[in-house]
This record gives sequence, structure tokens and C-alpha cells, in this order.
Amino acid sequence: MAQAAKQLRKTKDLAEAAAQEQREKEEEKIKKRNRSRDRRRKADAATSFLRAARSGNLDKALDHIKNGININIANQNGLNGLHLASKEGHVKMVLELLHAGIELEATTKKGNTALHIAALAGQEKVVAELVNYGANVNAQSHKGFSPLYMAAQENHLEVVKFLLENGANQSLPTEDGFTPLAVALQQGHENVVALLINYGTKGKVRLPALHIAARNDDTRTAAVLLQNDPNPDVLSKTGFTPLHIAAHYENMSVAQLLLNRGANVNFTPKNGITPLHIASRRGNVMMVRLLLDRGAQIDAKTKDELTPLHCAARNGHVRIIEILLEHGAPIQAKTKNGLSPIHMAAQGDHMDCVRQLLQYNAEIDDITLDHLTPLHVAAHCGHHRMAKVLLDKGAKANARALNGFTPLHIACKKNHMRSMDLLLKHSASLEAVTESGLTPLHVAAFMGHLNIVKNLLQRGASPNASNVKVETPLHMASRAGHCEVAQFLLQNSAQVDAKAKDDQTPLHCAARMGHKELVKLLLEHKASPDSATTAGHTPLHIAAREGHVQTIRILLDAGAEQIKMTKVKSESRLNAQLVQTVFYC
Repeated sequence: MAQAAKQLRKTKDLAEAAAQEQREKEEEKIKKRNRSRDRRRKADAATSFLRAARSGNLDKALDHIKNGININIANQNGLNGLHLASKEGHVKMVLELLHAGIELEATTKKGNTALHIAALAGQEKVVAELVNYGANVNAQSHKGFSPLYMAAQENHLEVVKFLLENGANQSLPTEDGFTPLAVALQQGHENVVALLINYGTKGKVRLPALHIAARNDDTRTAAVLLQNDPNPDVLSKTGFTPLHIAAHYENMSVAQLLLNRGANVNFTPKNGITPLHIASRRGNVMMVRLLLDRGAQIDAKTKDELTPLHCAARNGHVRIIEILLEHGAPIQAKTKNGLSPIHMAAQGDHMDCVRQLLQYNAEIDDITLDHLTPLHVAAHCGHHRMAKVLLDKGAKANARALNGFTPLHIACKKNHMRSMDLLLKHSASLEAVTESGLTPLHVAAFMGHLNIVKNLLQRGASPNASNVKVETPLHMASRAGHCEVAQFLLQNSAQVDAKAKDDQTPLHCAARMGHKELVKLLLEHKASPDSATTAGHTPLHIAAREGHVQTIRILLDAGAEQIKMTKVKSESRLNAQLVQTVFYC
């Protein structure tokens, strides 16, 4: 009897221990779920805060700050709220973030500060506020880019001027040896070049006297200077010789003097830009001939691997192209990105240059590293007349880039109607697909280009074509929140409950993003509010998980089933709590 009682107690103890262990496991699971939910909430809050900063939604950003958001939180590329607001030019947002204590000199993964980003985007007012707040005007990114370099590269004249006036050092080179002046010269930004050179005569970084004489075509002064110092290749702090300056200003007399005194016609600073590059970009026939006659290297390459022929083609100088080709310039020379001279001419919409290059047997479907042809480039830029020249000369209308994009995809993405129309007249395929299975209609629907969508459908594009995820154009428009596009697709036989690979419908996509007007539209077209994904999620579950209260109300009003379990029970309970809260409010 005693033995039985003892055994019973032992069994009871074991049962209690097992029950305790089970309770502890359940508690740990709950804690784990709570931690996961907290992480998700924090991530959602961070995403919402960064979106607010980028869009200039000051009230929302301030709400997040009041609620204790980490103001220095950044996205996967290292961009924080200040970077994003600076890029978009939201001055009030920038000031509020600075007053709230955001780090002024925080850098992205590329080493860019907010000032770099504002300068690159040409946001003059933001640049001024950041500098006035104490931003370092000479900060350099990981590759050595300064804010001045970025402004010069993008031809933002007023930003360049402001930075110079506030202590920016124009002699700071990148790791490739490019100074702001060098990149402005290479890009052909004449006003920026003039400003930098002129500032060099009076600012902190003064040009040597021989450079000033070269700029002014002052042969008398130049001759006297060369008597005192016979080196004609004296370098300025920006990395150029007097011959470079003479070539830029097309000053033949001083150029001849410098060459006669032994100037190196192929002098190559760290950035690789020779006097012939500069003369070819400027389009001065006499200067180009002079330099070639004196032994200029016709296939010289800059650090970006541009040849003089690239420079002439980019700037539309037909006569220079002819001279260079007559002297044996390599017609298929490639830049670092694989651009040939014909790509450059197409980018600049220089039709006569393209015709000239084709006469010398340039490859009409030459490809870049990303397999972009000149026709891709013309489509991207919206140069429909250039596209016609290329198509009439035999360019492939359905050439595929590395990602599978055809010129038609690109024209649709960039909303270039005339280019799209031209390509279709030249047998561009409506059903061509990218590597991810996108048709031109998918692309146009996602971008929200209604007129392009209408045109494609009228020409026979399938409204229910699917990509590799089995998503239709309606999925794309619903995710992006483009109501008019979605409505037109629905009016043209798009399936409202089309299911993607995971059984997501367009309504799931709209609910996830909180696009309430689109949710209403889809429901009006009889979308099922209770359609479930492979994981068991309905649009209502998804709206609840994302915290889109107004979307929840719309779905409930449409009769969405409140108690519908997902395959994750804890998530169902959490969603149900929010749904119930909304339902009874």
C-alpha cells in the first residue's frame, strides 16, 4: 500500500514537472513571439519614419520622434531621415530633424553625408541650411567624392558657387584623381568649368600665372613666364597643364607657343584627361588638328575609359568625329560601363553623329556591360527621332538587355509615348518578357502610366499576362496604388481575383500597402474579401498585421469574415484583436 502511494506521488510529481516544463515552453514561445512582434513593430515604425522623412510628411515624422523613434535609424543602404529629406529638398523636415538631434555628419554605406546627397541632387536651400548648421563642406566619401565634386558632376551651378564661397576646396581629388574641374570638363558643363577656373584666379586655390595666360590667350605674358621658368607643363592644383586650359578655351596662339616650347601634347594627369579629349569635347577643328599634327594619342583613355571619339560623339561634333576616324580612332572603344561612341551619340540625340559613325561601320546593336544597345539608350532618353534613325538603319527592336528589358520595356517604364508607338510600328513585341517575367504592360502598370497602359491594351497586350511570380499587371498596379490604371485594367478584362504563386490576389497587394481607394475599387468589382493565400492569410489578416485601420474598416464593411484562422494561430489571435477593436469602435 505504501509502495503504491509512493509510486502515485512519483507519478504525480513527474506529471507536475512535465506540466511545468510545458508551461515554461509555452511562456518562452509567447516571449519569443512578443519579441518577434516588437522587432516587427520597431521595423515597421522605422520604415514609416523614413518614408515620412522622404516624402516630407512633417506631422508623421514628428509623431514618430515624440514616440521615441531612434532618430538616427537608417535603411539597408545606410540612408537616414536626414539623407532622405535632403535628397528630396524638404527644408522644413531637414531643420526639424537637425533640431531634434539627428547626426549631421552621419554617412551612408558609400560614405556620403547629407551634404553630399543634397549637393548631388542640386538642392540649393538644403545645402545652405546644412552648411549654416556646420556641415563639413570638404567631407569625402569612401571613393573621395566631395560635395563640390558631386555638384560639379551634375552641373548644379548655384550649389557649386555656394560651396566655393563657403570654403570648399576644389583641389580635393577622388581616388581616381578627378577634381571637380576635371569631372566638369569631362561632362561638358561649360558654366561650371568657367566658374571653377575663374574662382581659381581669386579664391584660395589660385591658378599658376601660366594657366591664366593660357586662359586669356596672352602669348606675350606666357613667353615671358616661360623664359623665367621653362617648364610648360606646370600643374595646377586641379590637375591640369596650361595646354589643357588653352584647349578648353580654344586659344590657338598660346597652344602653339606651349607646344613649340616643349609642352607634352599627351600629358596625362591622374584622371587621364588629355588636351585632345578636351578639344574633341569642345568641337574645335583647328585645335584638334593641331594636337593630332603634334602627335596627340588618338586612343588615349580617361580613368572612365573615354576616348576623344567618345567626347566628340557625346557632344555632337560631326566634323571632329570625321577627323578622328580619318586618323584611325577606334570606333568600338568602350568605357568602363561598356559604352561605345554610338551609345554616346544616341544618348545626346545627335542623329548626324550616329549616321556618321554608321558610315564608318560602327556596330548598330553594340552592347554595354548590361547589354544595352544604342536603341535602348534612345528609348530611355525619349529620343524618338534618334530611335527612328536606328530602326531605319536596321537596329533590333527586340534586343534584350542583361535583365531582359527590351527598348519597349524601357520606353513604357519612362512614359515615352512616341518612342513606344514607334517601336510597336517596327514590330516590337508586346509579349516580350524580362528575366523576372515582366511584360511591357506589367512595367507600365507598376509605374502608373495610364496612357501607356491604354495604348498597350488597345494594341492587343494581354491584361492577364503573368510574371515568374504569376502576378498580373493588376497585381502590379494594386501594389503601387495606381487606381486609374487598375480601373482601366478591370474594364478591359483583367481578372479581379487573379492568383499569384502564393495565391495572393490584387486585393491582398492593395491591403498590404494600405491603398484604401484601391481596396474599395477592387471590392466594387467583386473581389473576394475572404480569398486566402497559401499561408491562410486573407486581405483582412494582412491589413490587420500591417495596422491599416481604415483598410480594415473597408473590408469589414464589405463583409470580410472576422474569424478566419491563418496557419499561424498566434498571428490569428493578434489580428483578431485589432479587427475586433476596429469593429467595435
